[in-house]
Amino acid sequence: MKFTWHEKGDVKEWRPCKNGLVIGRLYFVNPNEGERYYLRMLLNVVRRPCSFKDIRTVDGVEHPTYMFACKALRLLGDDGEWVESIREAYQWQSGKQLRELFVTILLFCDVANQEKFFWDSFPFLSEDVAYNQRRLLDNEDLMLSHDELVNYTLLYIDNILYGNCRSLVDFPSLPQLNHSLLSIGSNRLIAAERTYNVEEEIRIFNELYSGLNVQQKEVYTIIINAVNEKTGGFYFVSGSGGTGKTYLWRTITAYIRSHGKIVLSVASSGIASLLLPGGRTAHSRFNIPIDIDKDSTCGIDVGSDLAELINIADLIICDEAPLHHRYSFEAVDRAFRDVCRYYVAGSENKVFGGKVVVLGGDFRQILPVIQHGSRSDVVSSCINKSEGLWNSCRFFVLTTNMRLSDQNITGDELIKMREFSKWILEMGVGRLPMCTVEGEDDGTWITIPDDLLIPVADNPIDAVTSIVFPDILSRLNDMSYIKERCILCPTNDDVDMINLHVLSKMSGDMHEMLSANEICRSTDNFSELEIMYSSEFLNTLWFSGIPNHELNLKVGVPIILLRNLNLQRVLCNGTRLVITQISRRVLEAMIITGTHIGEKVLIGRIDMTASDTT
Repeated sequence: MKFTWHEKGDVKEWRPCKNGLVIGRLYFVNPNEGERYYLRMLLNVVRRPCSFKDIRTVDGVEHPTYMFACKALRLLGDDGEWVESIREAYQWQSGKQLRELFVTILLFCDVANQEKFFWDSFPFLSEDVAYNQRRLLDNEDLMLSHDELVNYTLLYIDNILYGNCRSLVDFPSLPQLNHSLLSIGSNRLIAAERTYNVEEEIRIFNELYSGLNVQQKEVYTIIINAVNEKTGGFYFVSGSGGTGKTYLWRTITAYIRSHGKIVLSVASSGIASLLLPGGRTAHSRFNIPIDIDKDSTCGIDVGSDLAELINIADLIICDEAPLHHRYSFEAVDRAFRDVCRYYVAGSENKVFGGKVVVLGGDFRQILPVIQHGSRSDVVSSCINKSEGLWNSCRFFVLTTNMRLSDQNITGDELIKMREFSKWILEMGVGRLPMCTVEGEDDGTWITIPDDLLIPVADNPIDAVTSIVFPDILSRLNDMSYIKERCILCPTNDDVDMINLHVLSKMSGDMHEMLSANEICRSTDNFSELEIMYSSEFLNTLWFSGIPNHELNLKVGVPIILLRNLNLQRVLCNGTRLVITQISRRVLEAMIITGTHIGEKVLIGRIDMTASDTT
């Protein structure tokens, strides 16, 4: 009323009015200018303000923004009309068009509570977001968490705002973009770990958790607390077969995935990884070198998709860990420290970079295989001999045999199982009495109970097959019967004799599959060896880990893979299948073990090279 504002060149100042009391004009402000618009609205209402703080203060309460002050003074109307317009358009418009309408309302309408307007409209604005991401990443099973769904919806809105020379930053009351989630969303490895149905994982968890015993619940609680509190930690769960280690892994995995988090399940071998939901071999998951030494490192580039997956993973589980050389775990430890320090400060000083890592296994079973190594070499290669890691490890032992608690097992069968379990444990810890054979001074042999031995017969092959596979001809179509039985043989010669014996009794046409053997072209003296050794001679050679030149098959026979073909489809070394169709170059088979039971796969002719033919 007493001053006017003058602005000319560099001079900007208030001057006393020359014509007495004159009320100045407030300049027009467009509603899409946000806080400036709300400030203008308050200047018409607030009396005698001495500062911007006074303008934002209503009834003695200072509000953080001018918009909230306007809302407290009831100067802004209800946003229900805008939400209803979005809801009505949802009946016939796509998600993209709804987001464009949302931006139009945001820019050109007086939205009182922009944050509430967004959340009320969010179910309609985000309906097609998950579908768009599945199509973009070519992953039909992709599941987005709530935070990721919100973030991608905001990204689409921000792109529309950008076309109007605006951005989400101009609307601070709206949720803002989380750029770390955007980079994670484009990671195919992370997307593959987000394919699990949360509702299904909740159902699985509730079913499994009710079956945990006291020891398992103790381990479960400690590990889940470490995951939820993000404190990191290194744990080892030891237990003999039947104590429920795999059951515990499945329960923990289901809980973590039911909360939209990521757990990486690995094992020492392909056949062991089949028992874990989404399991992989540790070498394939973490790029562990095959030829390992004390200074080895994993082939993980900082900033790669794998590095990002490791950083975001909440838990790493490794089953059958005693089979791994301790150098493998030390290489993973170095890789994790290197990768995680770029995401979390101080990770280079923590075991496994501060991740929660759980190992499991039984040191009474097979230890790392050391070529031409002595007993001391084998023992020193175990993980518990790695001082840098093992001193930070918390050790748990499971002793309750869950197989003996099965309510369906009673009477004599339960007594036999208890006796067998006790005998196995005593053998594992070396408590069985030793006996000597002729020519030995110290006892190194044990006596096997008669009920575990097959009686001597004139035809030992027929005796073995009839004991392990009774009534095999009438039960070949029973998958549970096939997958619960197998015969382990010491040599490939024994395998061939047993296979031919069973095949001869089965009905159906015999299919003879032949290999195409040749000298490896990467050999130094390839041309000389090619002349010296003909294909006929090569066909007579047998190598460990490679099928013989002649493979006889029939429809309905069980087979086992000898190498990893497709880990995502659990086609790996040890997978058991049943032949359903046979052609000259392709086999159709159905998986009967692991997590993909009942799925049919195709197996074609592939190149195979022995790992060591010297």
